[in-house]
Amino acid sequence: MKKIFLILFLSSISNNIISQNVSFKLIKEYEDTLKIIAEKIMYSDNEQERIKANSGFITILKEVLAYDKSFKYQFDSLKTISILTPNDKSFKLYNWILRKDNGTYSYNCLIQYYNKRKKRFDLIELIDKSDNLRNPIFADLDSKNWYGALYYEIIYFKKSGRKFYTLLGWDGNDSKSTKKIIEPMYFSGKNKVKFGLPIFKLKEKSKPKRFILECDSKSSFSLKFNKDQNRIIFDQLVPLKKELVGMHEYYIPEGTYNAFEYNKGKWVFFDDIDARNKQRNKKNIKATKMGLIGE
Repeated sequence: MKKIFLILFLSSISNNIISQNVSFKLIKEYEDTLKIIAEKIMYSDNEQERIKANSGFITILKEVLAYDKSFKYQFDSLKTISILTPNDKSFKLYNWILRKDNGTYSYNCLIQYYNKRKKRFDLIELIDKSDNLRNPIFADLDSKNWYGALYYEIIYFKKSGRKFYTLLGWDGNDSKSTKKIIEPMYFSGKNKVKFGLPIFKLKEKSKPKRFILECDSKSSFSLKFNKDQNRIIFDQLVPLKKELVGMHEYYIPEGTYNAFEYNKGKWVFFDDIDARNKQRNKKNIKATKMGLIGE
């Protein structure tokens, strides 16, 4: 397979480089190889080929990200890879999907950050354990136990001197339903990444550590951050029929919108908001159970 010799060829070049004084031209060579492999991960018809390509991609990506200069490189040609940086520029997140023949997905993610103690850029690899999580909305997770998703936005805020991030992500789930996730993230201890915080202000007895929406796979629904209004807006999801309450693979958008508005370190829930402007229904801050997995 062509990808094998590309991996070996590029590895042989990098093994001869013993200093961090590398050029963007060399990083561009890595990028060209990664682009070929990434397309195989996404578009190959054979699952085993996709898995092998994925393994090769991780190896090469780790190799190039070990160079400090890679942190400033854009990798613009990697169109099938989500590359995100928060507003504080403290890390870069490389995130992509691996499609399986049974209609499900697994997720890959590398976090590149500057290790102040070691005075170098390091990597944290996230291991997707979604299939093993019984009640994910209440789970404390980390890099070795990660609720896999494809992230498309990072929301940064600082509370009491500590940095926190809220990630918005997509999960293809399976042939029946699609999920979207609001995932709190922070760094703790010796450069360890943690996921999940009880910062969602819903109802007193329910303190989820992440928020998960699930919808019929044939329907399209939104989950997006409005920076001007400082709130996360998403579709209100309802069951197709009353007897399907709780079976979220049969939920569809109702045509109205809910939101989480940031206030003093909390995401405060508001229902039936006007998505066009700041007006919202302030009658209550009750959380609807519809669309929240695990209740």
